[in-house]
Amino acid sequence: PGAWGWTVGSLALPRTAGASASRLASSRPPFRAPAVRGGAAALRAGLFDGLFGQQGGGTAAAEQAPPAAAAAPPPDTAWQEIVDEASGSPYYWNKDTGETSWDRPAELDAPPAPPAAATGAPGAAVAAVASPGAGACPKLYDGWFSTRHEFMASDGETERRIEGVGELVGAMNDAVSAAVASGVYRMEVTFPPVPNLEEVDFGTAINQRFSNEIREFMGLEGKEHGSNVRRNLVDFANHYWACKLAEGCGGERSVYIAHCDQTNKAEARKVGDNVWVGRMKALPKPVLGDGDFGVCVNPGPKEQWEDAAKKASAKSPFVFLNSIAGGWTYELGGPLKDYEQVFYLKRISKGWVYRKFPGPWQALVETPEGDTIVLETYKKRPLLRDVSKLVRGFSFDNFGIMNDRYAKGFGGRL
Repeated sequence: PGAWGWTVGSLALPRTAGASASRLASSRPPFRAPAVRGGAAALRAGLFDGLFGQQGGGTAAAEQAPPAAAAAPPPDTAWQEIVDEASGSPYYWNKDTGETSWDRPAELDAPPAPPAAATGAPGAAVAAVASPGAGACPKLYDGWFSTRHEFMASDGETERRIEGVGELVGAMNDAVSAAVASGVYRMEVTFPPVPNLEEVDFGTAINQRFSNEIREFMGLEGKEHGSNVRRNLVDFANHYWACKLAEGCGGERSVYIAHCDQTNKAEARKVGDNVWVGRMKALPKPVLGDGDFGVCVNPGPKEQWEDAAKKASAKSPFVFLNSIAGGWTYELGGPLKDYEQVFYLKRISKGWVYRKFPGPWQALVETPEGDTIVLETYKKRPLLRDVSKLVRGFSFDNFGIMNDRYAKGFGGRL
């Protein structure tokens, strides 16, 4: 904005093909990341200029990052994406026939352009944007939901509810199923159990909406259950994910969901006669039988991980699910070295660390629009400090202070 005296350039990031895909090259128009000139020093200079009336100029233009190669043009089609003003949801209109549709026409999905090197602001050289695919990070933050409510006021339709398998559920179950099929029986699955984990104690709107969905799934819709679920939302959310894991990967096996928290879930509906739910200490078997499927939910200190691991037999798939404490380790992953992180989505400053078996680890920056950009991929589990430094640097170089997921006017998504 001129009042602040910033000189803002633009960085067009390339689109590349591959399984390590981000949500960026999806249904949205090609993204252009604003690059604040010169990093921290220039940001301070821009604020100084704005306060004292100077509107950029001088050496600012010379410091502005040059644009990278332009993204591929959209395909030649009569279909256009339009955003409904009442709800903000996109729908599609054919300018030749007048037809409208909630579903994205296949004609709009152009083949990805060949990889192009990114240039410009520091950190941009490592950026790579890939088209959606099997390794794509679930959509932030809609991916947590398995039901959607869409609105369109233009044609008289006020609301429709879409049932389905949420992106996060699908990605988790795909990763675990692929791991078991590959002979990996010792697994760790970690992601935020609610969309806005950092503010779970404050009753935010998106968490409240997710609470309603899991209450419906567990048959706890009555008013008498509302306050209990709200007070213990993380515990009930983890139970929801464990049930989804049992439904998607348990099959006809005997499934044991063992919780390490103290929240009573006895009134939640059962997901099947083959599924046992209780606390880890009450597990009915000293060791799971071959072919059984075990899920240990939210283990705490390392000793709790070790005690739970003793319950798994050599041929029984066993999953540690969503340890909030992470075994009290700083690095990525839990404390047991023989357990593989088959599905992992961890929030870091300005982005995420993501891995979906059998794909690579990915460093993702979260953009002000709520998309993700793959900055780097790793064959082996990276160090947390290295990923965090990369993501923070890229975010500041390309978005400055305009990439905060909480503050309105500064990229706030939540």
